[in-house]
Amino acid sequence: ADFLATFADAVYYEGEWAKNRNPESGKMSRMHAFETNMSLTGSNADYRTMVKPSDHGKVATALLNAVNGQGTAGTLSKGVQSAIEAAAKDLKGAGKRALVLAGLNDLNLQRVVNAINEALGAIETTVNFERNDLYQGSSNDLIKLTSDMSTGRVKTLIIADCNPSYDAVNATAFSAALEKVNLTISTSTLSDETASRCRIIAPTHHWLESWGDLQIEDGRIDLVQPTISPLNNTRGWGESLLVWSGQAMDWYTFLRQTHSPGYTPDEMYTCNNWNIAVHNGFTDSGAIGQSTPNYSGKSLISAVADLNNKQGGAFELALYEKSTMGAGQHAANPMLQETPDPLTKVTWDNYVTMAHSDVDAMGLNGFIGQEKPASVVRVTVGSESLELPVFPMPGQMPGTIGIALGYGRGANGENIGKAAFQTAENGSFMTDELGNMVPVGQNVFGWVNASGEFNHHHQFDVTVEATGATYPLACTQIQNTFMGRDSIVKETDMASFFAERNAKKGEASWNKLITLAVHEDVNKDGNIDAQDAKPTEAFDLWHEHPVENIGHRWGMTIDLTTCTGCSACVTACHIENNVPVVGKDEVRRHRDMHWLRIDRFFSSDYSLERGEEEGVGVISSYRKMEDPAANPQTVHMPMMCQHCNHAPCETVCPVAATTHSNEGFNQMTYNRCIGTRYCANNCPYKVRRFNWFNYPGYKKFGNFNPAQDSLMRMVLNPDVTVRSRGVMEKCSLCIQMVQSSKLEAKKRGVPLTDDLVSCACSTACSTGAISFGDLNDPNSKVAKTAKNNRSYHALEEIGVKPNIFYMTKVRNVEPNEA
Repeated sequence: ADFLATFADAVYYEGEWAKNRNPESGKMSRMHAFETNMSLTGSNADYRTMVKPSDHGKVATALLNAVNGQGTAGTLSKGVQSAIEAAAKDLKGAGKRALVLAGLNDLNLQRVVNAINEALGAIETTVNFERNDLYQGSSNDLIKLTSDMSTGRVKTLIIADCNPSYDAVNATAFSAALEKVNLTISTSTLSDETASRCRIIAPTHHWLESWGDLQIEDGRIDLVQPTISPLNNTRGWGESLLVWSGQAMDWYTFLRQTHSPGYTPDEMYTCNNWNIAVHNGFTDSGAIGQSTPNYSGKSLISAVADLNNKQGGAFELALYEKSTMGAGQHAANPMLQETPDPLTKVTWDNYVTMAHSDVDAMGLNGFIGQEKPASVVRVTVGSESLELPVFPMPGQMPGTIGIALGYGRGANGENIGKAAFQTAENGSFMTDELGNMVPVGQNVFGWVNASGEFNHHHQFDVTVEATGATYPLACTQIQNTFMGRDSIVKETDMASFFAERNAKKGEASWNKLITLAVHEDVNKDGNIDAQDAKPTEAFDLWHEHPVENIGHRWGMTIDLTTCTGCSACVTACHIENNVPVVGKDEVRRHRDMHWLRIDRFFSSDYSLERGEEEGVGVISSYRKMEDPAANPQTVHMPMMCQHCNHAPCETVCPVAATTHSNEGFNQMTYNRCIGTRYCANNCPYKVRRFNWFNYPGYKKFGNFNPAQDSLMRMVLNPDVTVRSRGVMEKCSLCIQMVQSSKLEAKKRGVPLTDDLVSCACSTACSTGAISFGDLNDPNSKVAKTAKNNRSYHALEEIGVKPNIFYMTKVRNVEPNEA
């Protein structure tokens, strides 16, 4: 159940989840995850257990038995049974404040989960059965429609906001049946797989141009409001339905009359109910009736029997969605194609995720580097096969593989999601032996298992075989672990944190003050040895600069406990600051231009202590620690320019293109930069990006760079300079937003406080993990957080004194398990 990434309202769930992950409150939620692929939610779980898709139901029934005190005996391994018992103990301890979720569409599995929640007393506290009717689609209805189309019973078909020729389980049959319908109309904004097969395309507005409504929460309806006027001669598909049905009314009027009965156009500016709804963003929809949970009696007995009888083959397949690509709806967005996957850090492709043990057993490439390609395997489900590269994924259940949905777009010749490779100076696409453009990845929607009303994203019997071929993947991070590097990531368990929660900053065992040895008798013991050390603050190669004490000093704190690694901040930064898209070939050369990256680190089973016990040298131990555990713990660490007060980049620039402002910014002057790249070499955090080409203007990058299209150029932020070839760039802490906030405060005649100032990443962060503000303002959140005993600087021992603070990650696990 990947509720932090792919659930219908994941952003809301992330925020609510983060509220219970505050160690300073003295209590934290504890999360157990049972899953096949390493998901974003699983990577943030306190305890994570790997299971096969065929065993998900067995885990649920065993958990139900454990909650009811009936034990967990069954066919599951001892490790899984122990994990279930631990989860049941925590669930029973939480009682009605507990919650069990299942992310699969298996009706029997959901019945068992509902029974668990009822046994815990969670119904009406963390669970309610109010009918939201968010999704009313049905596999059976689509199959019946396809049958009716193929027999000529359907004369006219209007397709709105869906693409069944691509993502339906019967896509091939649907496309064939579509040809037999007399009149087919698509309202798609793109000439996608379905629209290109229709006789008429009546494009609707983009969602940023549209009025609408939706229901996410009980008892209220949210209003969708446009941010811009329509750029093209389009019409909303709702309004098209009104016109085609003979109602002379525009969609906006219809929407107002729906939510403000009795409204007339003459009341446009005086209809108070509507104006209040628009102001608040929602309107009251009244009480919603309760449904009856279907999980008791014979249905529950039948559900348990069905789940326990599922069997798998040598390999099982788990299909999933990436948070960046969804079900393929973002394939035409090059910015999201180039956003690294939060866990694999691969861009522009889908692939087969496979456990390291299976990769080794099959003799496949177990390391994906800049120039080392991935091995290609042939995956067969029934009579259908396709070939994909293999990514060795820590946390993947052995005997299983994972493949992302949403790729392989453009099978009918559309220019959608095909700009991964730029193979010629004029920016042409990669083509196959027949001259056809090669799509990005493979479409695996055909392997979605349809059963009744629901689709199941798994296959229990899959064949995987090596082909001997290789395929290059563009991966932005090739270092997997952080073991032994305590000055980068610091973490502890809840009990250890709570025991020293009142310790002064730098004195707690989980966030010790970093010191450096000096050649003087610091401790006055008469000897000069390794015990004589001073904190890094005592060392200074520069004269003191008053930036710490005068005026504003802008800075940021990042709480590793609540950062989920979702990458919303990466995308927000990209859009706000006109960061160019460079394409797969350039990413493979590590020329990606993201100002903000999220380093994903896995834990290792090896440690320096273990190496010492085994008589292994330190260097060899570090090499062993580079291999992640089979089921590792994960840390997501946002990394951007640290805006160091003693910045190494500033001292090596020969033309003063990078300098320090009197408000703490490490800032770039683009028209001074001559491209020596000395600053990038001297940056310990490796966060500077160099424009190797004129990405906004060079024709080679025209197919996916928005800045080269006359319409898409409107995406560019006019407050931020568009950089050209030969210029270095990096995070500016959104100085343009700070300047705008200053002007707004000046207009209001008020001081510049937290509620007025923000930057792109902090605004986009749904968990509140990123805080931005004035470190010199003692009342600001960022100043208070920076003084917290969990705060530290990355690589503090080098003494560059950043304005970015990180907060020690706290896991709610048993002591010594963090």
